[in-house]
Amino acid sequence: MKYPFTPKSTSYLEPGHFWSIPLSNGRFACGVVVSKLVDMHENKLSTKSFLAALIDWSGNQPPTQELIKGCDAIKVGEAHIKAITTTGSCIVGRSAFGFLGENPRQKSDDIVTMGYNVLRVIAENRYAKNS
Repeated sequence: MKYPFTPKSTSYLEPGHFWSIPLSNGRFACGVVVSKLVDMHENKLSTKSFLAALIDWSGNQPPTQELIKGCDAIKVGEAHIKAITTTGSCIVGRSAFGFLGENPRQKSDDIVTMGYNVLRVIAENRYAKNS
């Protein structure tokens, strides 16, 4: 896999892929692909939605595998592929995270669905507000 790449569907997304979330104060936050989602009703992989996480990290430069190593998730939910692309971002790398595991959608339909900008808004409130 060559980085960076702009996903048009979930086809090439893999657990651990991450992207930068530019913030209004010039800093960056980081989103992570947790897993692909299986549509419980159609029993097939979704081509546009995936399980995403905002990790507890911000920095003066875009995230790298080394910079985000060991970070925890602070928000996890179902996201549309546009959660990556509407920020003007793309997948910049892949890293291993301890919270990545079994796809909870396969056992339950109780996953928060997030709009395109939810991770960015949460990151703004956490890392850019009052800075």
